Amino acid sequence: MNKLELMLLMKFESPIIPLDRICQEYFGCSKNTAKQKAKSGTLPIPAFRLGSSQKLPWMINIQDLARFIETNSIEAKKEWVGVISE
Repeated sequence: MNKLELMLLMKFESPIIPLDRICQEYFGCSKNTAKQKAKSGTLPIPAFRLGSSQKLPWMINIQDLARFIETNSIEAKKEWVGVISE
């Protein structure tokens, strides 16, 4: 487990997180939009339900969220370095 995953685990106190808790902060969309994207498979990371009931909440794995954050951070640094070196 890397440092970011550990920090997310400390923040959310679970290795899986309800999509409702993170959609605004990490994906910039409402709960309803996030649920629609989860259902259609268009969220930037996988979302899943812990069973077959449509009433169960959509969940996100902390490792997937950490990878998403790290990937975006790396891309931002590449762009930043490119702008500075011009």
